[in-house]
Amino acid sequence: MSNGQKSMKYIRLMLILLFLSSLTPILNNVNAQENTSYQSINFNSDYSLNVNNSTYVYGYATSNQNSIIISWELEYSDILYDSGELILNSESNNFLNPTYQWQIFLDFLSYPGPCTCYLTVILESTSPQVIIKPIFFSPDDEFLEPALIIDDNSNNLFSDKIYFSGNAWSFDDSLPNLNWNAFKTNSQASSCKSDSSQILTNSMEIESSFTNQYSFENELDISNFEDGYYSLYLWANSLQNSNSLNSEFYCAFIQVDNNEPISTIQSQENLNLLEGFSPILFDGSVSSDPFFGRSKLNFVWVLSQFMPNLNDDKFHLEVINVSSGDDKRTFLIDSLNSGNYSLILTVTDECGLSNSSFIEFSITNMAPIAKLSIDDVEIFDGDSLILLQDQEIDLDASESSDTENDISSLGCIWKVNNVPFYEGCKRTFSWPDSVDENEFILSLEVTDNDNLISQISINIKSESSREGTYFSLTLLLFSIIFVSYAFYKRYNIMDEKIPKW
Repeated sequence: MSNGQKSMKYIRLMLILLFLSSLTPILNNVNAQENTSYQSINFNSDYSLNVNNSTYVYGYATSNQNSIIISWELEYSDILYDSGELILNSESNNFLNPTYQWQIFLDFLSYPGPCTCYLTVILESTSPQVIIKPIFFSPDDEFLEPALIIDDNSNNLFSDKIYFSGNAWSFDDSLPNLNWNAFKTNSQASSCKSDSSQILTNSMEIESSFTNQYSFENELDISNFEDGYYSLYLWANSLQNSNSLNSEFYCAFIQVDNNEPISTIQSQENLNLLEGFSPILFDGSVSSDPFFGRSKLNFVWVLSQFMPNLNDDKFHLEVINVSSGDDKRTFLIDSLNSGNYSLILTVTDECGLSNSSFIEFSITNMAPIAKLSIDDVEIFDGDSLILLQDQEIDLDASESSDTENDISSLGCIWKVNNVPFYEGCKRTFSWPDSVDENEFILSLEVTDNDNLISQISINIKSESSREGTYFSLTLLLFSIIFVSYAFYKRYNIMDEKIPKW
């Protein structure tokens, strides 16, 4: 094989590899599409049907499955008129999302009579797709009650207003009226059991908000409702005769929460605390919603300290801790510096209604406790000590104590005759050159970070002052002896001159 042929073969091989590599993302996308669950089902038209004979209803479905199952039911006033099932196989070459055309035959002539019926069509799967179409059947053009479909709403807890949407149709294509009523009930199990006469009595008309020929969005004012459980009824009625031409009643169990919860903080009685206090528990678990209780409440604790303003003599609150959650029913405080504090508890219910309570407390700083030892011997306030001119002693105040939050901030200042001399809690000390007298006062000041001071003062004397003291004591002793002897002699002489009989 020539070099030119080898080169051409190499080029063809490279082109094949490039082509295969370009197909890889396409194949990956195909596999991704095949693993994606997708489906939908629709009628050919969103409008209602007016029929006077048997008819077909058409629609289409899209699914990534090669075959689908469609079930259907035709109902009137909770009466099942007809039902069935369709099994459709895909004939499309588009295996990603084939489209299925379907039709359902409704033999109205075999059904009991005129009706405002509802055809429910379901595309079966792990997540069924459901569509509903109203069908007005009247062989003699008899006027029929309107149709009403309310959109599903997973929320059944409301405050002040109820928002809902849906579709309503009239037999003659006019816009029907919308009405509602609500009744208190004890539980969900006992709801939606009122009779039609009770429902229609004192009913309230809804101001229509149709967005097109049959769709609407509305809100109901329930701000004056007490908290509790209710059966909510919605229906449409025809302009022809509102007393009899009503749609089927739509009923939903709802919960009304118009009252905010009650926030309560429980604590110990004495809230004037000394620094280094034992942990304090603030308890908000007694907070509750007047009707719905405590199970669905959320708790937010905000701890703040009153701080002085820079520009005036007032104060502002500075937040130092926030804790929240549905399990945060208590708040523990175990370490704070001295100051004035505010603790606010805000309790929020499921509707977002909230209520706050607060409690204020103060913490007073405790002064440190000074402790002094000299050459490992503890010395107390007011003690005296002899210090030779060339002698060095070890001063130690490291055993001074304070509350846990201040212990690391303690500072020590040593003073000679009230003049600062040293800093530091451990020092080596000798007779100061600045002291000419025979004695002086040595003071220890222990300070915390709040500038509270504890002090120990001792009298330091020289050897000469001690000798002077000994001489004074000796002189005093001789004076006492002399005075005592003089008194003795005086009284002894007086006793000798008294005659004895």
